[in-house]
Amino acid sequence: MRLRALTLLPIALATALLVPAAPAAAHDALASATPAVNGTVSGDLDQVTLTFSEAPLAGLESGLIIQVTGPDGAETSTGTVRVDGSTLTKPVDLTKPGTYNLGWRSVSVDGHPISGTYQFTSIGTSTVPTSTPTSTPTASAAPEPASATEPSGTPAAAADSARDTGPAVWVLAGLTAVLILAIIAVLLITRRRPKSTE
Repeated sequence: MRLRALTLLPIALATALLVPAAPAAAHDALASATPAVNGTVSGDLDQVTLTFSEAPLAGLESGLIIQVTGPDGAETSTGTVRVDGSTLTKPVDLTKPGTYNLGWRSVSVDGHPISGTYQFTSIGTSTVPTSTPTSTPTASAAPEPASATEPSGTPAAAADSARDTGPAVWVLAGLTAVLILAIIAVLLITRRRPKSTE
């Protein structure tokens, strides 16, 4: 009897230790995440997604938490946690580059709360600079050719005017010369006429 008792005692102790451990092993666990643990994502990602091994306990959605803080310590997650089976999602703004901290809390199917934290990195929004349209230089208007008729102040107009008045000047000069010659002839004739005797 004493030998049988010594044999059964270790079995009873092992059973007692394993029974409390069974519920703990039944807790849900984080199966996958986007962004991944210590991963790097683009700032264009607009939500975080956590998928667990089991769906959270129904009726305790208010206890589900996803909180994301940016490089400056400010919270960048917005809105409420959405539940789709075993997947939890929440909108987030990752446009600022740097290291982000993600903390989460859920309720396991056995009623026990589970939680965890991890970090990931965002490279920021990949914006492509828009090219500023450059104005195409317009061809300058070619100078209009000078018209045949020049204004009255130009050398061409002066030459035309000189051609128009040329004959009149020569006629006037000729008349003046004839008049001067006539006067000289009269003076010569008057001097040569002998004086009358008394």
